[in-house]
Amino acid sequence: MKQLSVADAIQAVRKNLDEIGLNESIMYTEESTDNDSLDGIIARTLPEAINLINKTAPVTLLEGTDLTGGPFDEADIQDGSLVFSFTADFLRLVAFQAADSPIVITDVLDEASAEGRKQLNRYIRGTFDRPRLVAEQGQKGMYRFRYYSLRDSAPYANNPVKAIKRFSFVRELFYADDTESYPVPEALRQNILDELTALVLAIYGENDKANYFAEKAKI
Repeated sequence: MKQLSVADAIQAVRKNLDEIGLNESIMYTEESTDNDSLDGIIARTLPEAINLINKTAPVTLLEGTDLTGGPFDEADIQDGSLVFSFTADFLRLVAFQAADSPIVITDVLDEASAEGRKQLNRYIRGTFDRPRLVAEQGQKGMYRFRYYSLRDSAPYANNPVKAIKRFSFVRELFYADDTESYPVPEALRQNILDELTALVLAIYGENDKANYFAEKAKI
């Protein structure tokens, strides 16, 4: 992934505001009496814009964090299903593939969903050629997944992590004062900047113009 600096994001949003004739008027409203106020709002809103685009973009445009080899807090095989957990700010799955399956999974099922509950039935649950990945309920920041199902769990009994051929996901981002840049998919950089502009305009009550940039941000 490429890094999008906070400084570049501020410059891009200001350019967008200039083009619609709002930069000067926004800078000197009661809520924003100087340049630093507008810049601060842009900086604080940037992670939200990135998260929103990463949530809605086609998975083919995403670039994830690779966790194929771990580290995992837990990795186990239970009744033919692979169970693994890790601590991270998980936002969205990019790809998961078991070592004994040709199928790449890009969607996660919630265990409370109808399809998620089906996986408890060994006769209708996912198989190596029609696999399913279920997110189980857990503590905040701890994510536990169960993969249905391995074709043959025996080769991985002593090292369940080897059953994971591919695993990548998008991390959720949060604002921090000392963060100078954030990772973004290169193909989605402009969408993120347009979404950021829309969010900033909405904060200032410029809803019509915010809607314009929100439409531009759509993939």
